[in-house]
Amino acid sequence: MTLLKKLQWSFGLLLFFFVLPVIAGQLPFNKQASTPLKQPEDNPVVFAATNLAEQSVLEQTKEETKDSNPFKVLLLFTHSQESYQPMVKAVSGKEAAVYDEKTNIYSLHEAISKHFSMNGIQTDVLEVDVMKELKLQGKLFPDAYNTARPFLSKRLQEQSYDLVIDLHRDSAKKNATTITHNNESYARIAIVVGAEHKNYRWNTAYAESISAAMNEIVPKISRGVISKSGDNVDGRYNQDLAKEMILIELGGIDNTEEELNRTIAVIGKAIAKSFIIEKQG
Repeated sequence: MTLLKKLQWSFGLLLFFFVLPVIAGQLPFNKQASTPLKQPEDNPVVFAATNLAEQSVLEQTKEETKDSNPFKVLLLFTHSQESYQPMVKAVSGKEAAVYDEKTNIYSLHEAISKHFSMNGIQTDVLEVDVMKELKLQGKLFPDAYNTARPFLSKRLQEQSYDLVIDLHRDSAKKNATTITHNNESYARIAIVVGAEHKNYRWNTAYAESISAAMNEIVPKISRGVISKSGDNVDGRYNQDLAKEMILIELGGIDNTEEELNRTIAVIGKAIAKSFIIEKQG
């Protein structure tokens, strides 16, 4: 072999070993070896379960994490003895009772708590019959909000909540407070926000979010958000005590217990959709 051929052969051999890593890096079975992975420093690593046992552990962990920081709602009933005629009639036979000491909106708090719990909402109730307190204190109906105020203020100092709901019954008749969707009738709601206090915009934002979410579930079940100010209205409804407080008019005097329960379920779903799911996501 001549010197020239030896040099050509040596050069060809060196060239082969030089380009071999490049060629190997393009082969499908070694694709990852040629490109180092950059692991994010701040993002948590999520591992997929490979069997049912692991999946069960993950679901349990998820539930424990969720329960460690639940979405908490406080319910109060400033006009606690507002009633629904069909419910009162079913219990006592009274025809025209729009206020009742036993069968009233406050008596719905257990059903509300149950529906809310099904949607991951922890519910507390301000357990005070405000209209009974009015009588005990010798006060009149317009004094209801001032009578409820110290009870509410004390609770909010002791405990924090993600949402505070003051539930009422509207005085409007059935044609204004009832809607049919998929052959089921629902009690319509309206959300009232007092406009004469510092938390007005915050309260309105919460109200509009829930109203929109409810209408996505059952179209027109919410009559919208009503802003109140001026003469002959309260103007604050104790909403100055919490940014996340709203007043919900739940149905009217003619709504049945079944219609109310369907709507309560929608309220629970709307709260979860507006606040819990987005918070977890």
